[in-house]
Amino acid sequence: MLAPALQRMADRPIAKVLDTLSRRWSIPVIYAVAEGRCRFNDLHRHLEGINHKVLIETVYRLQRDGYLDGPLTAPGGRGRTEAPPYALTGLGWQLWGLIEDIDKWSKEREQYLVRAPAEFDRPAR
Repeated sequence: MLAPALQRMADRPIAKVLDTLSRRWSIPVIYAVAEGRCRFNDLHRHLEGINHKVLIETVYRLQRDGYLDGPLTAPGGRGRTEAPPYALTGLGWQLWGLIEDIDKWSKEREQYLVRAPAEFDRPAR
C-alpha cells in the first residue's frame, strides 16, 4: 500500500500526464505529428526502431488520452483508400508546447545535467 502522500500524488492529474510522457514512444509520435508526419505509414517510416504493433498501441493511447485525433486503426491492405491523417487535438498542442518548453529548459542546462551525475559518481578523495 502506498503512503498517503504518494497515494495523493498518484491521484493527481500530473501523474496521468507524466505516465503518458514517460512511455517510450509518446513524445516521438507527438513530435512527428506536430512536424507534419500525419499518416500511419509516414509515422512508421519516420520513427526508426518502432514496430507496427507498438506504434498502433502508442497512437491508441494518445487518442484515448485526448492528445491525438485520427483513424482508430492502421491502414489496411491493397485497394483501400488512404486513411485520414492524424492531428494533435487542442490538448495535444498544449502538451506539445510544454514538451518544447522542457526541451528548451534542458538544452539551456545541458552542462549541469551532464555534470551532476558525473560529479555524483566520482569517487570521494
